[in-house]
Amino acid sequence: MNSSLSNLFVGIFGSADFCSRTHSVIRHLDREVSTSIGQLHEAWSKVLTHKPNLVICELGFLHTESKHSKLRSFLRQVRERFGNDVFVALALPDPTKLLFGGDLLFEDSESLVPSGLIDSFVVVPPSNMPNTPTFNEQLVHLVELVNRDFIRRAEGGLALPHLGEKGWAQSIADPTSLELWLRWLPKYASYRTENPLVIGETGTGKTNLALALHLLSGRKGDFISITPRDFSSSELVQAELFGAVSGAYTGAVDKWGLVKSAEHGTLFIDEFQSIDKDLQGKLITFIENKTYRRVGSSETTQADVRFIFASNRNLYDMMKSEVLRDDFAYRLERVMLEIQPLRFRRLDVAAALAYGLAKIHRQREVKHPVLGIGNAGYRLLFAYEWPGNLRQLENFVAKMTERAEMQGKRIIDHHIVSQLLTNHALVTPTSSSEVLAQAAARVSQAALAQQISNLTDGMKYFEREARMAALEAKAGDVEEASSLIADDAALMATQARTIVSERNLNLIKDS
Repeated sequence: MNSSLSNLFVGIFGSADFCSRTHSVIRHLDREVSTSIGQLHEAWSKVLTHKPNLVICELGFLHTESKHSKLRSFLRQVRERFGNDVFVALALPDPTKLLFGGDLLFEDSESLVPSGLIDSFVVVPPSNMPNTPTFNEQLVHLVELVNRDFIRRAEGGLALPHLGEKGWAQSIADPTSLELWLRWLPKYASYRTENPLVIGETGTGKTNLALALHLLSGRKGDFISITPRDFSSSELVQAELFGAVSGAYTGAVDKWGLVKSAEHGTLFIDEFQSIDKDLQGKLITFIENKTYRRVGSSETTQADVRFIFASNRNLYDMMKSEVLRDDFAYRLERVMLEIQPLRFRRLDVAAALAYGLAKIHRQREVKHPVLGIGNAGYRLLFAYEWPGNLRQLENFVAKMTERAEMQGKRIIDHHIVSQLLTNHALVTPTSSSEVLAQAAARVSQAALAQQISNLTDGMKYFEREARMAALEAKAGDVEEASSLIADDAALMATQARTIVSERNLNLIKDS
């Protein structure tokens, strides 16, 4: 790891086992990384003494209302005293306690106002899911990103918002998301004269990411948004963007457009693929010259506006289908951020479940709060593909909570999860052929990368990848995964444990 990590001090607070495990991982990163460990009752005195940059707190298996109140008080003290000089990560090892984790994202037990206490989550995934980052891998990645961000800030960069605050993620845990929000987003936000492109499926949070790009850019004007497909014609879209003069078209009145409203700010164009090529050409002219004309006018007007474009379609697919002009696409390609779908960042499922549980309890009057999700149900949710992404997951949390409350349960069990998945036609079983095809594709990639040089190694690689893909498809259930591909269950379980052990060992070797 970079020697700059010598400047980082990490405070670790929780149970003795948690502190020992976390300290061991961080200690192997770099000898100069300093740590302080302790239980919650001694956390504040240690923070005052050592003034850590990164605080990692455990919300453990024995977490209670009393401990929760003390944890909230401690985190408030940290924020009030040190503000943005401390990055706070909350570890979630127990899915039956997720409500407590989500609760800390809000100011109090009733309000939806963000607390500003938490910056990210660290999640213990269900067992036997070899393609999902381990707890240790998450810790390593988190320390590296936090260290890099403090270096960025020392060089004059703005402090990042906390979870739930305006223009920021509501909940994140997966290294893929942390890389996007903590590393790439601040970098691209600093390109104040560039016009970023945000790509992501429906429900992934493109608008929020665009707002974050605006807020971190330091531009003084407003953040204005438009969705061109909401208009019946290209002429109306042009008039909305650039304005029009009276009589320019049937029903036209004299007006200035959104470009004028976004002066010194940002104009966000969502689903920009619905813009026709003529308007794309006008946008190119504006991007190059910062000048435009109102519809029906010959007078040129200058403007200082940054565009952010977004789409749920792949840029190159749009080029191939000739939806976009090539010259327009090439300009957008240079600063492109992609939000991965939830199925490719499964640790965010846990963080989103915590947020969703806490939110629904503030929106509905609940006599006996639902605290979390049982292990078996958690596995089902982890394995599901979530085609509607975060939006779909949040709605599903509301349904699960309602069902659990009606049955008088404090924990959402696998019967509730399974029944709702089935009732809403959300279960799409993965066939053995799909699993084997996925494994074959990974073997092909490895061979092309010259990681496989003979048939024997190729066969071993294929067996390993097939077992990993089957375990992911069945949320780590060894019996179901082995049955799916007609494999030996004991052999699959052994290989899953071996893979995780190898990855944790590699963390030590690489540091």
